[in-house]
Amino acid sequence: MTPSLSSPHIAIIGAGIIGLSCAWELAKRGAQVTIYDKNEPGRGASWAAAGMLAPAYEAAAEEGAHPRLFDLCMESAALWPGFADAIGRASGRNLGFSAGPSLALAFDASEAAGLQNLRDALERHNVESDMLGADAIRQIEPAVSPDVEAALNLPTDGQIDNRAIVTALIAALSDHASVRFVVGQAPLEDRGGRLHLPGHDIILAAAGWSTASIKVEQNGQLYSLVNWDTALDEIDCYGGQMLSVARGPGLPSMTVRCGGIYIAPKPDRIIIGATMEQGVATDHADADTIAGLRADAARLCPAIAGATQLETWAGVRPGTADHAPLIGRTQAKDLFVASGHYRNGILLAPVTAQIMADMVLEGKTSALAAAFSPARFAAATA
Repeated sequence: MTPSLSSPHIAIIGAGIIGLSCAWELAKRGAQVTIYDKNEPGRGASWAAAGMLAPAYEAAAEEGAHPRLFDLCMESAALWPGFADAIGRASGRNLGFSAGPSLALAFDASEAAGLQNLRDALERHNVESDMLGADAIRQIEPAVSPDVEAALNLPTDGQIDNRAIVTALIAALSDHASVRFVVGQAPLEDRGGRLHLPGHDIILAAAGWSTASIKVEQNGQLYSLVNWDTALDEIDCYGGQMLSVARGPGLPSMTVRCGGIYIAPKPDRIIIGATMEQGVATDHADADTIAGLRADAARLCPAIAGATQLETWAGVRPGTADHAPLIGRTQAKDLFVASGHYRNGILLAPVTAQIMADMVLEGKTSALAAAFSPARFAAATA
């Protein structure tokens, strides 16, 4: 396809927040969009997430991360207020959006040194953050444990109710004349070495951790999409277990976190998470693991110990070796990919949607977008 097509027909395989956000942006710019998913839309990793919009905590000092991941995260964080407002107005729903701040906590000198390292990394990016002492912490968030010695106030790090935004996107897209949903496997086929999906000009693979295993019919047999671009094999699964408790007295009103534990208040619940289990793909939450998460959360905010537990669950994140997504053209003609967003799928949804719409509809690729091309892995394995 060339960018001159006036109203291209685009198939998106995967109805998580990445696929849904891309559909929103593409349809807004005049494309005809079909969204395929074998399961109920929005019920994968997007539903299991916590809606963290945390570029500083998740990307600024992440060891082994893509060198431009923080830039991508910050660009997307800047898009979130407008994105949330547009989806909220189109769907008539409250999305529980907060631009920030959040608190990263430290109980001892070692953890405080880690926060200082994060602060130094942010300063190198010209991003402000404030180191707080014990008294200042509890003025901002009284629910925090008195054992906390220091905290980093992160103005850049906010949150959204992930289930609310996914539900709102589905509602808004369902009302859009240029978008349709298909529950089932996309009938992809290979015709003479070229991928084809009847009635569509472009295919966007956005199926999370299962993107590489999307099925393609070739000579009467089904093969995985990874055979058309081996870079897709870089997308691994990262299991995560979480729980929620009811809101109540003494519980935090803002996001607080320490190490891998976070507490994220939503309008109707408080989410506590999350484990990080590479290579694990399960929807089963283990009772002992959940109990450990809750105990760790109660160490941050003691009132968690007495809160009513509402739900436990497990989900699967798609991730890559450099913790950054694959966004862009694949080696197969007219096949694009947007997957592998690791812990930042919710955060990176608006910028991913813009990048894909620019590429597909206008043939434009910024220097930042090019840094996340799947070709970076193809080149490494060639």
